[in-house]
Amino acid sequence: MSKTPGTPRLPIRLNRKSPTPELPSFTEYFQGFERVEAVRSVFGDRTKEVLGNLRVGFIPNRGMYMGIRDHDGNIAVGTYHLKNSPVRTLYLDIVHELFHINQRMKDGKYFHEEFMKFMQDRSLYYASPIEIPAYAHTVREAERIGMSPEEILEYLKIGEAPPKVWRNFLKEMKLKEKGSETTKRVTRFPVKIKREAQPKLYPFSDYFRGFEKVDAVKELLGDATGDVLGSLKVEFIDSPFPTIYPSEDDGHLVVSSDYFRKGPVNSLYLDVILCLNLMNAFSQGALPTGFEGGFGKDPGVFKAYAAMVKEGRRVNMTDAEILGRLQLPRFLMTGPDYGRFLKKLRLTVPGPG
Repeated sequence: MSKTPGTPRLPIRLNRKSPTPELPSFTEYFQGFERVEAVRSVFGDRTKEVLGNLRVGFIPNRGMYMGIRDHDGNIAVGTYHLKNSPVRTLYLDIVHELFHINQRMKDGKYFHEEFMKFMQDRSLYYASPIEIPAYAHTVREAERIGMSPEEILEYLKIGEAPPKVWRNFLKEMKLKEKGSETTKRVTRFPVKIKREAQPKLYPFSDYFRGFEKVDAVKELLGDATGDVLGSLKVEFIDSPFPTIYPSEDDGHLVVSSDYFRKGPVNSLYLDVILCLNLMNAFSQGALPTGFEGGFGKDPGVFKAYAAMVKEGRRVNMTDAEILGRLQLPRFLMTGPDYGRFLKKLRLTVPGPG
């Protein structure tokens, strides 16, 4: 990677030989789904084979529920969701995601194109031609197990949506006005879900070397710099998203393995600076990840991003390069909120060309 003239030399070194994350089998964590009719109706005679070949990639982030790993067709599961959500919610989520698995198996190119549309614009999620049939299938199973229309509505609403899009989505769901009086409510499901996904942790200093010499880190942590970095752990995950972020559970760093091995040093450097500032903000009472009340609205979270921007500019990174490290706020925020966030950070989005 060529350096911009005058760019300060970073006093860090990366050990790129990170451990290879493992993807456990689906059936290790989700047993009995091959017997669920809502699953069998999707895969037919292939049910046991498909579930036997399926893997799970865990994402330690409270904002992550479940999804399809678009790059390999396996299931992504948030560890907080797995550990804390009701069994009924997890059960329906798996029914939903297995429907997506079948969609992707039938037409991977189409699935990828539609998936990327709402990944780039979250307002399109409830209008997506791959989400509507998957949710409709899940709603029928929710009705079968005796959930009321109010409970189903609560299950369906996982994020903000434009009012017209939401109204059209609910119309497509064909929800009953009231629950069936003859439907027996299911409280015990014919499945077994393993709740704990224990991460493998490694010493930060084995892979991120020299950060104790960085002025921005010493200014942030002061005399505790050596102790903080010496006790810090990292978890490597198999994720296509180029990111590093602090775990809300215990503060260890969650690192995308492929990104760590191949990503630009400057980008990795800025991510660590951001994470250390976020961890410091959390220790002083900031909301972890800032999901409650809107990402980035917590003053401590904003201050951490401002510190990252300041350091990026100090090492002569362009606004475009710094903007590349804001994937999380871009994904979580609405377009207007993200625009205000950038304006407050004094970052300029580069124009076309």
